Amino acid sequence: MLMVPIAMVMMGCMNSSTNNGKDVAEDSVTNEMTETLKDDEADETEEMGVAMYQQDEMDASELPKTAKLMDNRNQLALYVNEDQAPTEDEPNASYTVWLVNEVTNKMYRVCKTNPTAAAPWEEMSGEKSDAVDVPIHLIATAEQAYFVPGKGTKILVEGCPDGRNIWTYIIDMDTHTANMFPSNEGVNHIDFDHDEIILATYGYYSEGGRYTYLRAYSPSGHYLRNMSEKEAE
Repeated sequence: MLMVPIAMVMMGCMNSSTNNGKDVAEDSVTNEMTETLKDDEADETEEMGVAMYQQDEMDASELPKTAKLMDNRNQLALYVNEDQAPTEDEPNASYTVWLVNEVTNKMYRVCKTNPTAAAPWEEMSGEKSDAVDVPIHLIATAEQAYFVPGKGTKILVEGCPDGRNIWTYIIDMDTHTANMFPSNEGVNHIDFDHDEIILATYGYYSEGGRYTYLRAYSPSGHYLRNMSEKEAE
């Protein structure tokens, strides 16, 4: 079984548009035009892996010189660039994640972070909670980036924007949508053989003291199972 280990950052870390178009008067729409539109939509669906983020396609030579290589798989490479370092007014850095196709020498913007974005922790309060949908423009951090299992191109990004918890997101490049995982200690490892993402989470005993446990998730963000008993720290 191929296991991809990833260093887990512990507690206390430092540091769509939609094309609405114009409405067309009913008496001006012919059957031929309607069929043409349907054909166009079908073509775009077949090429969804490119069409959904075609507007962000650039030549790879435009990759910022300061971008750092994070992961490489199947002739695709992931880079993270720190666009803005923390300042006195904004203590969290801002990042852009880039996907580079090493065959075509084209690159695509995966996401640009919004350091002021909040996390929907209340929606992920249960131990068996699934990942929650978040707008792709409200991803708070992306200090790290990894490829994950699943059909199409799915990318996991995470970081520590609050100086305490690791916020972990998964981005589907085919649909350009994102989800946030109910984990606060980040990725423990990625299992490509079983298409699973193993995340760590800490909690507190009622009598005091902290514990950590591992949970497995599918690439679509669904909770699968608990991977370990609670381990006291």
